[in-house]
Amino acid sequence: MADLPSVKMKKRANLIVLMGTFLLALAVTVNLFRIMVINTKFYQDKADSNQFGTTTLPASRGSIYSSDGKILAQSATAFTVIIDPVTFQKNDFENKDAMVSFLADNLEISEDKILKAMNKEDSRYEVLAKQVEMPVKNDIVEFMQEHEISSLNIEETTKRYYPQDSLASSVVGFLNYDGDGQYGIELKYDEYLSGVDGVIISAKDALNQQMPYRYSKLYDAKDGNSVNLTIDSMIQYYCESALNSTVEKYAASKHGCAIVMNAKTGAILGMANAPGFDVNNKGIITDEIIESSNDDIDYTKMEPIEYSEAELLEKMWKNKAISTINEPGSVFKVFTSSAALEEKTVSFESTFTCGGQYKVLDTIMKCHDSSGHGLSLLTFKEALANSCNPSFMQIGLKLGCEKFSYYADAFGLREKTGIDLPGEVNSIFATDSGLENDVTLASSAFGQTNKLTAIQMITGYTAAINGGYLLQPYVVESIVDSEQNTVKKTEKKVKRQVISEETSALMREALQNNVDSKNTGNAYISGYKIGGKSGTAEKLEKLNNEEAAYKKFISEKPGLQAFSPVKKYIASYCAFAPADDPEIVVYVMVDEPDNSIGYYGGSVAAPCVRQIMENVLPYMGYYPEYTEDELLTMDIRIPDVEDMETSQAIEELKKLGFEADVRGEGDNVVAQVPSFTSSMPAGGKVILYTEHDYPSKDIIMPDLKNMKIKEVNDLFAELGLNLITTGSQSEKAIVFSQSVAENTVIKEGTIVSVHFGINNQTG
Repeated sequence: MADLPSVKMKKRANLIVLMGTFLLALAVTVNLFRIMVINTKFYQDKADSNQFGTTTLPASRGSIYSSDGKILAQSATAFTVIIDPVTFQKNDFENKDAMVSFLADNLEISEDKILKAMNKEDSRYEVLAKQVEMPVKNDIVEFMQEHEISSLNIEETTKRYYPQDSLASSVVGFLNYDGDGQYGIELKYDEYLSGVDGVIISAKDALNQQMPYRYSKLYDAKDGNSVNLTIDSMIQYYCESALNSTVEKYAASKHGCAIVMNAKTGAILGMANAPGFDVNNKGIITDEIIESSNDDIDYTKMEPIEYSEAELLEKMWKNKAISTINEPGSVFKVFTSSAALEEKTVSFESTFTCGGQYKVLDTIMKCHDSSGHGLSLLTFKEALANSCNPSFMQIGLKLGCEKFSYYADAFGLREKTGIDLPGEVNSIFATDSGLENDVTLASSAFGQTNKLTAIQMITGYTAAINGGYLLQPYVVESIVDSEQNTVKKTEKKVKRQVISEETSALMREALQNNVDSKNTGNAYISGYKIGGKSGTAEKLEKLNNEEAAYKKFISEKPGLQAFSPVKKYIASYCAFAPADDPEIVVYVMVDEPDNSIGYYGGSVAAPCVRQIMENVLPYMGYYPEYTEDELLTMDIRIPDVEDMETSQAIEELKKLGFEADVRGEGDNVVAQVPSFTSSMPAGGKVILYTEHDYPSKDIIMPDLKNMKIKEVNDLFAELGLNLITTGSQSEKAIVFSQSVAENTVIKEGTIVSVHFGINNQTG
C-alpha cells in the first residue's frame, strides 16, 4: 500500500495540472485578445484577401478635341497579353516552338523575351505585350483554341490614339508607357483626363472560385473628362503648312515656330513647330532633327556634338513657342514705340537722323542699313517702317531706364505668360541696374541684348494693338465630363492695361503703314488691312561663345588655320488683321536660316505670315475689300471666245481690257490661250488660233530669281507670257517665287504668277 500516491501527492498533482491548464487558457485568451482586438485590422485584411477577389475596371481616358470638333486624342479598347509560366510548364510545354514563333511574329517582340517569360520559375503572371489591337488579339485567341493553349491570358485595357498624327503634336503631347500624361495637354490636364478606375470585389470559396453575385460589390469606373482646345484644326494646318515650307526653303537649321492668337481674348488658334512629329510614333527620331543636330559643333574640341537618343527626342518634342528663348530683333521696336508714345517722349511729328551708325558712350552700334537712311530727318513712321536702329536708340535713351523697365514689366516681358501648357520658360532680360548702362538700354530698345519666348512676344505685341490690354494666353477652352456637363471653362483674363486706347490706335496706324508701304510690303495682301513689323536678330551671345571657345582651342594647338564662326540670325515677323479692329495676331519665328539663301525677317518670315493670313482670314469670314487702286489691278476672268467669229472675239476681249493676238487666217476661233477658266489683269494678251493645225510656240520657263518687276515685265513681253504679280510692288522688289518652275516647258500666252518682295530687314 505504501507505493500508492498519498492524498497530498494527488492534490499537488491536481494543482499542477490546474495551474498548467490555467496558464494555457490564459495564453490562449491573451493571444485571442491580441488577434481579435489589438491586431484585428491586420487579420481582417488578411482574411479579406483570402476570401475576396478584386477585378479592376479601367476608366476610359477623356478625349482631346480641336475647337472645330476634330478628335486630336482618344482612347480605344486594347489588350494586354500575359503568360502563366507555371501553367505553361505543366500544360503547354509541348507547343513551345509554335508558341514562340507565333507570338514573336504577331506581337513584334523578340523570341528571347518570350523564352525568358516562359522559364520564370514560380511565376504565374508575366506580361508579354501591352496595347495589343483587336485584330492581333483575335488571331491569338484563334491560335489558343487551335492548339488548346491554357497558359496565355488576354486582359482588356485601353490604348491612346492620335487620329490627326502630327497635327498640333507639341501642344497635344502624349502619354508615357504607364498611361500617364508626359507632355503637352496630356500632362497639364492629366488629372482631368485620366478618370478613376472602378473595381469589383467578390467573395471566393475554398477552391478560389468566385461565389454568386450577391456576395459581390461593384464600384463603377469614372471615365475621364474631355478637353476642348481653342486650337482650330484648319488654322493649325495652315500654320504648319506655311511654316514647314518656309523652314525647308530657307534651310533653317534650328527650325521655327508660328502662333496665331485671338487679339480680343488671348485664345491660341494655332501653335505650330517645324518640324513636327507623329505622336503615334513619338519614339522615332525624324530625319530633320538628326540632320540639324549634325550641324552642331563643340568649338572647344572642333568636333560635332554627339547627342544621346534621349536628347534628340527632347529636341523633337520641344515646343519652341514656349520653351525656347531668342533675341527678338526689331519686332521689339513695337514695345519701345508704344512706351515712348504713351509717355509722350516721342510723337508722330518727332524726327531722327541716321548716318548708318550711332555712338553711345564709347560703343558704336550700326544700323542694318550701313549706308544710313540719309542724313535728312526721318519721321517716327519712317523710322519704324525702315526699322532704323539709330532712331530707336535715340527713342530708348529719351524714354530712360526707369520707364523702359516699367513698360518691359507692363508688357509681361520679364515674366512667364502663364499659358496653360507645361514647359514654359521665362525670358532673360536685363535688370534695372543693367539698363542704367546707356549702351544696354540703347541696344535693348531696338531688340538686341535680351531674350524672350515667342509666346511672350506675341502676347506683348497683342497688348500694343488691341487697345492696350495684356491678356493671358490659353489653349483650353473648356473641360466637359462624359455627359457633356461643363467641369471647367476658361474665361478671358485681362492682366492689366499697359497703354491707352489712343496710343494703341497710333501703333495700329504706324504698323499698317509698314505693310502698305511699297518699300516694306512683304506681308501685304490685296483687299485686307494688315499691320506688321519684322525682326532680324543676330545671335550675338552664341557667336561670342563660339569665338571664345575657338580662341581657347587654338591657343592650345598652335599652327592651326584661322577660323571664324558664321553669324547666325533669328528671322521673325508679327502681323495683325484687320488693322482697324484686330481679330487675329500672327507671329512667325525662323531660327538660323541659311545666310546664303536669306535671313532677314522681312524676306524670310513675312511671306510665311502672309501665306497664313491669306488662308486664315477668309476661313474666319473676313473677305477682301478692295480700294480703287486695287480694283484697277485685279485679275479679270478671261471670256470663252472659242467658236466665235474672230472679229467678235477681238471685241469681247477688248471690252474687258485684254489684247487679242490672232494666229492663222480662219474666220472663227478654234482655240485660245489662256483658256476661259483663267484670270489675269487687264492688259494681258490672249492668243486666238483660227486654224486647227496652226503651230503653237513652246517656251522654256526661265529662272526669275532676284529679278525686279520691270525686268520680269520686259522678259515676259519678249517671250509672250502673261504675268500676274503678287506681294510688294516696289521698284526695289525682287522675285521671291514663281508659280511655274524653271526649265518647265509651257505654251506661249501661259499665265505665270510671280511673287515679289523686299530683300531687307525692314519688310
